[in-house]
Amino acid sequence: MAKRPINPRDVYELMENDQGEIMLLLYAGDTAPQKASFYLNERQKCIELYRNPKDTVIIDGLEKESIAKLKQTETLYVCEMKYNEDADSENEILYAYPANPAKEPQRQKSDAPKAAEPSLSEKAKQAREKILKKA
Repeated sequence: MAKRPINPRDVYELMENDQGEIMLLLYAGDTAPQKASFYLNERQKCIELYRNPKDTVIIDGLEKESIAKLKQTETLYVCEMKYNEDADSENEILYAYPANPAKEPQRQKSDAPKAAEPSLSEKAKQAREKILKKA
């Protein structure tokens, strides 16, 4: 079976400094980050980086050691670089920012408004009306 070629823009690196702080180095997205946060998905062995409400980056293939360190991380430092085709040229840093852990995974927000679910008292009222109509 042929291996799928790796897109060079999908490459990332996790680094740890002497103080135990972790930095994620990756190529920049199309939009600027806003109030970034991350979720460590231990089951999928990945980081879900929420750059802004409509842009999530999945960093997958994490090793056990990385997961153990990320579980203790209060701030993930992110450095996004401009992608250059020329491997010999120096990469320009476009965005550098901290991302705090998210309590639970964020899901992409749908543009379509959701219908409000009736409350328990409203459901009881509807059930009572149904029973009265049958009687």
